[in-house]
Amino acid sequence: MADEVEIGHEFWEVNGIRMHVATAGSGPPVILLHGFPELWYSWRHLIPRLAENFRVIAPDLRGYGRTEIPDQGYDLDTLGQDVLGLIDQAGGKAVLVGHDWGGVIGWHVAAAYPEKVGTYVAVAAPHPARYLELLIRSPRQFLMSLYVFFFQIPFIPELLLSARRGRIPARLLKKTTVKKGVITDQDIEVYREAWTLESMRAGINYYRQLSRRPLRIIRFNRDHKVACPVCVVWADRDLFLSLAQTTGLEKYCEKPPEVQVIRPCGHWIPQEAPDELYEIIMNFIAKAGNS
Repeated sequence: MADEVEIGHEFWEVNGIRMHVATAGSGPPVILLHGFPELWYSWRHLIPRLAENFRVIAPDLRGYGRTEIPDQGYDLDTLGQDVLGLIDQAGGKAVLVGHDWGGVIGWHVAAAYPEKVGTYVAVAAPHPARYLELLIRSPRQFLMSLYVFFFQIPFIPELLLSARRGRIPARLLKKTTVKKGVITDQDIEVYREAWTLESMRAGINYYRQLSRRPLRIIRFNRDHKVACPVCVVWADRDLFLSLAQTTGLEKYCEKPPEVQVIRPCGHWIPQEAPDELYEIIMNFIAKAGNS
């Protein structure tokens, strides 16, 4: 039973850093990549259920939680190599599931290492080239992304977000869910224990690095289409990423992605709608395996 599955915690040497990973189950590997400003803990509802059929690996990404916080390596190439290291240690092709920034990395890994990813599920996770495209062409997405431009300012954003043990992101997590109470005070405390000035700087550096290489990212994705089956899962009330992010993906994938929209739901899908997300993931894996 899912509620009886034990989640273990290990430290793996990956791409030159010490990475904390939560693990459970056995079988083919499923790797879960969290977003900003979260942790492996964001997958707490899905790990036990997925572990009934898979070996589940949910890391704290570079700079987050109990994973090492290096000064460098927050570009997509290096972050992708981190995930590649996880896949290699897990053994075999992986099912990759990424939310938010974890999903941006997931898109890159699926494109850069097609032999390593069997199936990819992007959860409220924009394709990096499509995101940059809409940032310019879509006034709605531009306005929704104003915080990204704020993040380009040195030092002040991380100072502000880490102040008072992360008071601002704590309120943001709770107030941007549609179903109130799904993220509890106890859940928030887990995050607040991990939110330091250094970890916030690391998370914000993901955004800073993305903005410095837009043309390179666009060129790479034009030349490297995602070969594996892709499912894109979105929330109808996402305040940060518009539904337009689920369109125009055919030019970046060899096969048109399947798109699923969860209603009503906010951005934090793995925490707000874990049952719906689990069913989507399992159905898509089964479908991809039979195709």
